[in-house]
Amino acid sequence: MGAGRLLEYWAPFPDFRDPMALPCDIHAFWQAYSASEAEFTSLASAEHVERGNELLARHVDGLGLEVQKASAGGAIDLIVTAHGDIAKFPLVGQLVAAAPPLKFHRVRAFRERDLQPEFSIKMGDFELATSDLLVSCGDDGGRVALEVRFDREIPHDLQDHARHMAHLMLDHVLGEYDFAVKVGTVDFVDDVRDLEATWVPLSALAPLFDSYWRDVLRHTGDFPDGEHEWSGLTLKYKDSDETAVVTLNLSAHAVAMRADLVHALTLDLPVFDRDSLSAAHAVQDQVATVLELPRLGILAHVLMRGGRRLAVYYVGDPVQAREAVAPLLAREGVAGDAVSVDFDPSWSRYYEFAVHTG
Repeated sequence: MGAGRLLEYWAPFPDFRDPMALPCDIHAFWQAYSASEAEFTSLASAEHVERGNELLARHVDGLGLEVQKASAGGAIDLIVTAHGDIAKFPLVGQLVAAAPPLKFHRVRAFRERDLQPEFSIKMGDFELATSDLLVSCGDDGGRVALEVRFDREIPHDLQDHARHMAHLMLDHVLGEYDFAVKVGTVDFVDDVRDLEATWVPLSALAPLFDSYWRDVLRHTGDFPDGEHEWSGLTLKYKDSDETAVVTLNLSAHAVAMRADLVHALTLDLPVFDRDSLSAAHAVQDQVATVLELPRLGILAHVLMRGGRRLAVYYVGDPVQAREAVAPLLAREGVAGDAVSVDFDPSWSRYYEFAVHTG
């Protein structure tokens, strides 16, 4: 059994999503929470979590609250979690951003990495420790693939149960955001497939993960300077004569999945002939310059298909990015509906094509 704490879970997890809940109302939640803040503070952690989540479910669907009690005199960390559901991550940000000044709490987004990586968890009568799991890292199209094997005998009827618990432990060790965004496949294996892979106990995964992300996958996080490196692809669609041409900014890989570049902003322009193609190209390049010089975003790729030229930029603040490019688009006569934004922290639109560049 690994050293450290024992985290006990109830299985199955309580579902705080009330099907009769009111429509999402963030401000109403914070008003109610603020009014009862002193009362919440006096509760034991388990009751604090339970009652806090009951209140949250009346106003906001799909999120949860966790608390970390502070030392004497310190603020209590109130953690807003999406339980790893990436689609709910923007709502987490909205809820945290809307938090009023609180007397006893500090509001944070997402479960962070556990600073005490050696621990055990217990669900029902079954207990699993970080020392019971060995993990290795691999490449999964720009994200990190994890292979996990148990370093102890797991009864056959508890295999699925143990794997579910292992996923919870991975979330604790890597943090909710990194586990949801940067991790691709998680495979449970019985033996070592790659003899050159580095295997470590789960408690030692975080530094290996960070090193693999930076040094092997080359996600340095450094914004590329100077001329960017580009690559082109021609795609043919099944059961169709249609083709598409994709131009990829390979230099953008360095900043892919950075937490401040999570929105895919698309500038979609029509192409009728050579002149319109040249005009679209010029406008989209100018937009790239407007975004990249102040590090508001980066042009990741361009897709030509069906008489349209779509330039995809990854930006942190879509409102700020739209405001920055608005004068340019207005001057060029580009309609506002030519710009759309999607939340894509894993850069899935980019790696849909980048995985084919070798």
